[in-house]
Amino acid sequence: MRRENVPGRVFLDTSVVNFILDHGEQIHEGAAHPKGTSERDAQDLDALYNIFLTGARAMWQLAISPFTYYEVARTKDAVRRHYLESWFSEIWQYWRDLVQCSDDLPSFAEAENLRVSLLASGQLDALPDLPDRVLLCDAIVYRCDMFCTRDWRTILTGATS
Repeated sequence: MRRENVPGRVFLDTSVVNFILDHGEQIHEGAAHPKGTSERDAQDLDALYNIFLTGARAMWQLAISPFTYYEVARTKDAVRRHYLESWFSEIWQYWRDLVQCSDDLPSFAEAENLRVSLLASGQLDALPDLPDRVLLCDAIVYRCDMFCTRDWRTILTGATS
């Protein structure tokens, strides 16, 4: 496979950001699944481990958006929100630096205008949840090759039926 055919940028949905916070050791180091892990979570842990292993070799860029922070900030549990905000800040700093240094990415102001246009077009109205549409818009605007999610409630339900 030629390098230009290898995906280079992955958007992490907020559900994945949460899951990585909870299971970083399993995802990044291949540690054993915690006792009592459900079958679905075990499959997601294995999948994310392999995704991140591949991404490390392919030097993928990980993308998130300001809307990710909006969702993180709405976390009701104050302790969890604190840890999520710290984790978000790490990823955000990395992503912000990429956006500022890259000639192929829109600025955050340009991205906002593109997001509004895409949302207003109605092209993503098949997704019932507005926050899902916003995050998917951000992935499109930032030219992500993949959208990584664990959202079984509103996104993946349709993909598996």
